[in-house]
Amino acid sequence: MIFRALLALALFSAAVMSAQAADQAVPGGPSYYPNAYYPNSINWTGWYVGAQLGGSFGRARWTDPISSTSNSLQPSGVLGGGQLGVNWMRDSLLLGAEADLTFTGLESSTNAASFSSRWLSLLTGRVGYAFNQFLLYAKGGAAFASARATVHLADTGTTTQVGWAVGGGVEYAINSNWSARIEYDFVDLPSRDMILHGPRGAFPVGIDFTIQKVVAGINYRF
Repeated sequence: MIFRALLALALFSAAVMSAQAADQAVPGGPSYYPNAYYPNSINWTGWYVGAQLGGSFGRARWTDPISSTSNSLQPSGVLGGGQLGVNWMRDSLLLGAEADLTFTGLESSTNAASFSSRWLSLLTGRVGYAFNQFLLYAKGGAAFASARATVHLADTGTTTQVGWAVGGGVEYAINSNWSARIEYDFVDLPSRDMILHGPRGAFPVGIDFTIQKVVAGINYRF
């Protein structure tokens, strides 16, 4: 019984392969067109543009220059934006570069202080491995984000934090142009002098700011 089932499966597989070979040899078959879509051989090379939406959470730490007390806030919020990038493929290896800009709702406050960040931008390189319709990738590069802090509900300062980012994700080719992905990024924005302005004067403060974000995205490849 098992032998008959295996024999039937072998004959069926041979018939399918023969039909595919004949179809590819006939003008008008799937391989006749040079730009046909092949589910098992995605070409990721080229430019792409897309959008992303997700959530983020972080930590902002600084020492109050007036009272010398330590503040540690954990802002969180929804973020959304877009990305532009380019890929180069050699066999299954992918190299790429990407720039993105997201608008964030990161904010947190206590009775003594508050902190918020309204945008985040990453300029990163990518390296990945493609198989079937999937692309696994890692990324790393420079990061920029806005920062706004208030202490004692009176002294406020703003600055642009600069640092680095690492992350990775998985992307799935829906067809020859469209793909969807899920990505995680860790962003470290080291201490940078911010000037707090208020009724008691101007005071410099260094803020250590980190962000973690998880997003879902969609890309269109040209």
